[in-house]
Amino acid sequence: MYSAVYPVLAAQTRLPFYLSGIGISDPEYHVCREKGLVSYQVLYTRSGRGVLRVGQREFPQEPGSIFFLSPGVPHEYFPEDGMWETAWAVFRGAQLPEIMGSLGFGSWHEKSGAELSGCERIFSQLMSAVNDPVSGGERCSMLVYEYILEVRSLLVTGGSRSKNGGSPADSAIEYMDREFSRDITLEELAGLSGITLQHFCRVFRAQTGMRPMEYLARRRIAEAKRLLLTTERSVSEIAELTGYASPTYFGVVFRRCEGISPSEYRMSKAL
Repeated sequence: MYSAVYPVLAAQTRLPFYLSGIGISDPEYHVCREKGLVSYQVLYTRSGRGVLRVGQREFPQEPGSIFFLSPGVPHEYFPEDGMWETAWAVFRGAQLPEIMGSLGFGSWHEKSGAELSGCERIFSQLMSAVNDPVSGGERCSMLVYEYILEVRSLLVTGGSRSKNGGSPADSAIEYMDREFSRDITLEELAGLSGITLQHFCRVFRAQTGMRPMEYLARRRIAEAKRLLLTTERSVSEIAELTGYASPTYFGVVFRRCEGISPSEYRMSKAL
């Protein structure tokens, strides 16, 4: 079975995220892209076996395997035994390079042995929404962002886990990704990791390249940018939804990260 949908890209291109294609390949065929794709891609294995090749490295693909590729990354993948069922989605967006970078994505990521039930759920919702001719574009935009976050939890924040349970920073990262709208303290994050505050800050910075509160601010601002571009909510409402009790302080943090105010950001992207 091969099932693919390539939406007509019109007004959708003004959205911060939009789906450019989605489908199920059963069996998957031999794909060789010497110049990569123009879209971001996520592909996971439903059944069978295949091989992903990026540069000189090869990665076996089987149920529980998933990979992410940024635009322009040369790659190749192919079935190993002739039977390989995959679920894939490709997406774009003018703000995506900036947002993906702020979320920690690199050029490509790959993982085996992942729990893919969350991906399967969102993928099914995307397959349904993409066939809606009325509001499918907007629904897909929201679902693409949710899909990105789910993939991030598997490939980026979870990518450094060890067989012994992972880095002490992992639980804090997952907690901030999930609870960023709450008032979160350093002491609370260190407590989740079960280590002293000083050691937690040192480990967190070594793993992520930033301080814990800097990570939290970036996570909140990434969500604020999405809400500014995809909803009509006021700046005060968005401040509250992203964990800032004071709209004024939210504006200060936003300007520090983006160089302009939330209102200016919304207006500049609407032009």
